[in-house]
Amino acid sequence: MSHQSELISTDIDAYLAQHERKELLRLLTCGSVDDGKSTLIGRLLHDTKMIYEDQLESIKSASIKSGTTGGEIDLALLTDGLQAEREQGITIDVAYRYFSTAKRKFIIADTPGHEQYTRNMATGASNCELAIILIDARHGVMTQTRRHTFIAGLLGIRHIIVAINKMDLLDFDEAVFSRIRQDYLDFAR
Repeated sequence: MSHQSELISTDIDAYLAQHERKELLRLLTCGSVDDGKSTLIGRLLHDTKMIYEDQLESIKSASIKSGTTGGEIDLALLTDGLQAEREQGITIDVAYRYFSTAKRKFIIADTPGHEQYTRNMATGASNCELAIILIDARHGVMTQTRRHTFIAGLLGIRHIIVAINKMDLLDFDEAVFSRIRQDYLDFAR
């Protein structure tokens, strides 16, 4: 399959014709600080080949300068574009990204996890139909996890995916997964 970004840049009319009848899903990533929201979106963009070559080169350079991955490519930088975000290694503003698959188009909102930017999370969630709530397996359900779940419900988001992230850092410990799952279900009901 050819790279999606190549098709967009070489024949925009063909790209639009190919995607105009696809159903659109608006979704967001939310959760507490450093749960992996921006990295998840970066990975989705990378795996769906929706990154231009110049973007990839820019991210490689930025990863060396301000990334958090020890010189490896930091896919979170695909959404954390503000200078302050890169300097602090956090998401401050909502970043919207687009990608598509063979069957569907997606607009995904990367929202901040810090408490002082909760308003920005609510803005990002305001027109979404699905929320992916990430939970860092090392920390479990946090106050922001609860807060973002509540806001998503308040805004009428009926479809929620809870992703317990970073399980690899705990050797995929099933007991940890089960405990976090139960903690989330206990408050979400």
